[in-house]
Amino acid sequence: MVSLDDIRREQKISPTDNQGFVANLAKEQAKEYLRKHHPFVWNATNLTSAMRQQLISLFEAYKARVNIIYLETDWQTLLDRNRSREDAVPQSAIESMLGKLTPPEVHETAQVDWISV
Repeated sequence: MVSLDDIRREQKISPTDNQGFVANLAKEQAKEYLRKHHPFVWNATNLTSAMRQQLISLFEAYKARVNIIYLETDWQTLLDRNRSREDAVPQSAIESMLGKLTPPEVHETAQVDWISV
């Protein structure tokens, strides 16, 4: 699994800091898996189609099969789960992210699953 949260913890980078370094490390980890044709999960919040398309293009350039799994929950459950996280995200950041969210659409890749959790 390539986890941006894990990279932030390892590198001691706050979720509210610039995420460019985190994203670059994650892409390098993904490329290692892709070169070896090892399956992996990209575990990160990709809010927009444009963000997802950059990753999908990278993965498909290595001939990887790409599936999007979109997880959604109600607001109160989201807040409760966030509070119980080791590295909780500030509610203001969550609200900002929600304002930018564009859920994935079926045409973005070969398979898109929407799951309510």
